[in-house]
Amino acid sequence: NRRLPAALVVVALGLVWTVFQGKVPFSSIIQGIEFRLPTLHTVSWEDLWTGFLLLSLPQLPLSMSNSLFATTAVANDLFPERRITVRKLGVTYSLMNFVQPLLGGIPTCHGCGGMAGHCFFGARTGGSVVIYGSIWLVVGLFFSKAFSDLVQVFPTSILGVILVFEAITLMRFIKDVAPNREELFIALSGGLLAALVPYGYVWAILIGIALHHLFRLLPRREW
Repeated sequence: NRRLPAALVVVALGLVWTVFQGKVPFSSIIQGIEFRLPTLHTVSWEDLWTGFLLLSLPQLPLSMSNSLFATTAVANDLFPERRITVRKLGVTYSLMNFVQPLLGGIPTCHGCGGMAGHCFFGARTGGSVVIYGSIWLVVGLFFSKAFSDLVQVFPTSILGVILVFEAITLMRFIKDVAPNREELFIALSGGLLAALVPYGYVWAILIGIALHHLFRLLPRREW
């Protein structure tokens, strides 16, 4: 429903339930209202080196698979009329992570799960992301002192519901590779490795790439 997306109804019901249970710390939130601009931070070479070793390298497999490759594939599946490339996502991904540390922010990324969830619950244009970002901008500028209290307003049970439907939406895309045995095997084995094995995303990417090139040497088989 374009006029009343399901996500708004689900979130609204969750907020009403939280208020009804008396779990909203209204006094702390009101006392924490204060306009505060981000503080500009300087980054030393030591910070860059530490971040590269402790954050960038361990995050690289997940960033490449989920933030770039998977998000590009999901975007083109959901919106085939808008050709999204890995290069476009890579540029925006890099730019936001260059800027955020200077403002005291934490690393962020694109994600196929978030896109699938937004679309499942009614989002169809970039306006949904603008609304989403505007909410967090208001929270950061006016409620930063009360942030820990404010996030308690959102019930984790509702978050669980949203994540379940995100997962279902993503699993539906396996139909694209289901007709081919080799591609289906790579998809299923990669998912199991990522979910069950330590550093699973690394193993999923490495083994998935190896299997892909191995199967290219063999005759292609359909079911």
